[in-house]
Amino acid sequence: EFEFEYQEAPAGGGVYKSRGISLPETSFEIIKNSDALLFGAVGLPDLPQGVAETAILQIRHRLDLYVNLRPIKLYDSLKDRCPLKDEFIGDGIDITFVRENTEGLYANIGNITEDKAENLMIYTRKGCERIIKYAYEFAKKMKHSKITSVDKANILKPSQLWRKIFHELGDDFPNIQKEDFYIDSYCQWLIRAPYKFQTVVTGNMFGDIISDEGAFLIGSLGMASSGNIHPGKVSMYEPIHGSAPDIAGKGIANPIGAILSVKLMMQESFNSPKIAKEIETSVEDALKEGRTADIINPKKKTLNTKEMGDLIGGKLKSRLKK
Repeated sequence: EFEFEYQEAPAGGGVYKSRGISLPETSFEIIKNSDALLFGAVGLPDLPQGVAETAILQIRHRLDLYVNLRPIKLYDSLKDRCPLKDEFIGDGIDITFVRENTEGLYANIGNITEDKAENLMIYTRKGCERIIKYAYEFAKKMKHSKITSVDKANILKPSQLWRKIFHELGDDFPNIQKEDFYIDSYCQWLIRAPYKFQTVVTGNMFGDIISDEGAFLIGSLGMASSGNIHPGKVSMYEPIHGSAPDIAGKGIANPIGAILSVKLMMQESFNSPKIAKEIETSVEDALKEGRTADIINPKKKTLNTKEMGDLIGGKLKSRLKK
């Protein structure tokens, strides 16, 4: 059904050390002329803070990737790795965070001196409308019955605009239940009753915080995928874990976050929910047979990075041949 051509586009810490720039123009040319981008982790401990990470920020802003999609799903075979008791897990954890990706405090509008530091939190109607509309349409596509908005409208003026637009656009989706949470309250409820949430839409900084909190509930950051998306245009998919240079080459990294990022890519950029589902099912089946070190269970076989990747790949090949 699909035939892929792969091109490498160096970015991040390694290329910065050799060339003094985290995103060479030659790499960006490759990216913008591709159908989709599968991004590896960036960052090295011996570089100044944030230097390598500017590659991701540049790609997001230059391609206007205003959607950050972060699914958080606890697979049945990994329930023993969830830090919550069964009563808090309920009938399962399967949440998709839809995070605004270009505005707010992360838009890099600010200044720092010896005595003062400041950043501006700016939300525009255009920015709010397009991410919230995407979230409603995503919830409808995924057959979710409820959408949750997370803000701080009791204090912050940008959040008040956000909440107003959330309910304005909600009128076009009468069959989807709507609810609002303040960010501080939501952080508590994400632990108390994560099974209550399906699609969660929020701003840039809040989304960064709660999606990492949610990833902790599914066993390991190594399990979590993400998409930086502009619908209908070149989009970027990546695992949410860091580069972890301390374990490079040891064969103990978990490849599932990257594999599920491909699942997300097939679902969102290539409009192939069937293949996306086959990838996810292959991951679920593989987890019943073995695990990598970060999600280990004494009763399961311990697999290295390549073994886990090969196991999932083998199961996927078998499923696609049926």
